[in-house]
Amino acid sequence: MTRQAAHERNTRETQLSAEVRIDGDGRATIDLPIPFFAHMIDAFVRYSGMDATVRGTGDIEVDSHHLVEDCGLVLGAAVSEALGTRAGIRRFGDALAPLDESLVRCAVDYGRRPHVVYSMDALRGRINDFDVSVLGEFVKGYAQTAGATIHMDCLRGENLHHIAEAAFKALGLATREALTVVGSTIPSTKGVLG
Repeated sequence: MTRQAAHERNTRETQLSAEVRIDGDGRATIDLPIPFFAHMIDAFVRYSGMDATVRGTGDIEVDSHHLVEDCGLVLGAAVSEALGTRAGIRRFGDALAPLDESLVRCAVDYGRRPHVVYSMDALRGRINDFDVSVLGEFVKGYAQTAGATIHMDCLRGENLHHIAEAAFKALGLATREALTVVGSTIPSTKGVLG
């Protein structure tokens, strides 16, 4: 069975679509109006091993918040649909991702219990006109619709670009591990997820 799905989200604030194939080669086609954010989504997709196309627009003249959060919602929904029952997945994954002076740790559980612990206090400021603190809204939106618990911690870092990129690479690496098929049963002591 091919684990793939597509999802769209159209509101008065954003128009977004995502197509994913979980068992891919890390090919990313990202078309978003915020170049740095598009770069982060590209990093996540590539390191997750998925193939994904993410396209959209939004009211970035107001703020980047809506587009960033809704991108998380639409991409997470596509991933969740592609996973189906989640039978056989490893479910848990974790990764450390260094990028020069920066080091970010990410641990995930795709057990249909959305929760986020986001300890990324160093990620405050702007890259070009983009407020990098809103990247946490992507993580929250993604966790909500993907049905994932995500713990993300900046262990050290100074350069905002390095910290953010290490974070999205760590999320991708942890996701790759968690979504690997290792059996055929529902990965839960309860027999159900959620």
